[in-house]
Amino acid sequence: MVSRQGFRFQLKRASGLLRVLLKNRMAVIGVILLVVYAFMALGASLLTSYAPYQQVSGSLAQPEWIMNFPDGYYLSKNIVVGQDPSFTSPATLVSEWTTSSVNGSLTSLPIQVSYASNATAPSDPGGSVRITNYGSRNESVRLSQTFQFPYNGPPKKFAASFEVYSATAGLGSPVHLRLFITRALDGHTFNIWDSNDTDTSWTPSASESLDTDAGIVRQNTGAVGSPLNPAAIIFSAKSSYTYGLELTLSPGQTAYLDKLGLKLFGSAFGIFGTNNFGADIWTQLVYGSRISLAVGLTAAGIGIGLGLLVGLMAGFLGKLVDELLMRFTDMMLVIPGLPLLIVLVAVLGQSIINVVIIIGFLGWMGFARIVRSQVLSLRERPFVEAARASGAGSGRIISKHIFPNIVSLTYVNLALAVPGAILTEAALAFLGLSDPGVVSWGNIFSDIRQSNALALHPPPWWWVLPPGLSIALVSLSFVLIGYALDEIFNPRLRRRR
Repeated sequence: MVSRQGFRFQLKRASGLLRVLLKNRMAVIGVILLVVYAFMALGASLLTSYAPYQQVSGSLAQPEWIMNFPDGYYLSKNIVVGQDPSFTSPATLVSEWTTSSVNGSLTSLPIQVSYASNATAPSDPGGSVRITNYGSRNESVRLSQTFQFPYNGPPKKFAASFEVYSATAGLGSPVHLRLFITRALDGHTFNIWDSNDTDTSWTPSASESLDTDAGIVRQNTGAVGSPLNPAAIIFSAKSSYTYGLELTLSPGQTAYLDKLGLKLFGSAFGIFGTNNFGADIWTQLVYGSRISLAVGLTAAGIGIGLGLLVGLMAGFLGKLVDELLMRFTDMMLVIPGLPLLIVLVAVLGQSIINVVIIIGFLGWMGFARIVRSQVLSLRERPFVEAARASGAGSGRIISKHIFPNIVSLTYVNLALAVPGAILTEAALAFLGLSDPGVVSWGNIFSDIRQSNALALHPPPWWWVLPPGLSIALVSLSFVLIGYALDEIFNPRLRRRR
């Protein structure tokens, strides 16, 4: 057990090393870079509100700051119509949506529109809008919202949503549903959905998509056979647009409306844009820093620990032990590293734990030979001979006399081994051999390769540069810290002041 005085001594020793380290310019730059990425890793949930693979915008959306330059003239941002599509509050019906009828004023018609908290679509946490026709003829009701589209270029895509339920719907008394977008510039109305509902369940079902890729949307907007998608056809100009749903109810019929909303996925988003799935690259970058740093530090720790153990045993015990350990080390050194990594990952599995262990167990050989050479020199020193003459055992000599003299070497090589481990994981991920279930900088490159994005003209540079620069900067930070430690611990490298 460490005494209080011993703890104070070690603390004073560590603080003194830190002060000396911060006097070195290379170390200061390296520490600053490392602290930035460590903060990104630890505070990922604070730096972004999105999940790494959540679609937040259009496919390959460029960074928003590009809009300040001429190349960004035709870019557009996200627009959300209906901030509360689940109608979690009665105020949503009044504050967000305008209720009207083509048959005249609602106050003069036998129609009641109200909030219902006891009826909601499946897997929806809120309420719904209850619409009842008390009259003796069919009546129509519209819920709509007008919004501005202020951009010169269209969005990448849009996704509309609504669900309607009527217990009395049938062939004799269907509920007619018409989901529409009207462009005020020319008064043109595009019907996204236009059909009679005869089902007594929520319509459309959750499996039916109403986005730009849906066949019914392309057909209704005239995009079939056109090089333009529905989003480019509808939002072709700056204008105010009206999005809404029109319901036509039979006499005495009641319908419930839920999940009414519209999302426009723009062509510009965030700091670093999006990938081909519309996921935020900034989010993937900050969450990827966790895995990449953890893999680098853990794998480097395993490699340095094994190299230290093998080097100490071979150098101090010598003879047969030294011969066996060094021949095994030589055998491991001549085996090609990357092919062996690929084979082991393919056999053991692509779990991130397996990747870390394999990288660590294949990264100890060089450090083991360095430690052995130092131990061979140290064990002949007079202070070791004196310790042996006084009756000290091999374990005490190694722990109290040999290891303290090579601890500086351990620190330096640990710092220099981390970049290699990070780059190895990135290489495995690029080849599709890392864990696909985690987000790492290497897996970002894997997504780029699989999507063939670099074949596009121009290529999506905002997708490639952030992970590449991050790997380079983190590697640079550890290299600078390693060289600074080497300069501090090695008197021959210290500069004259």
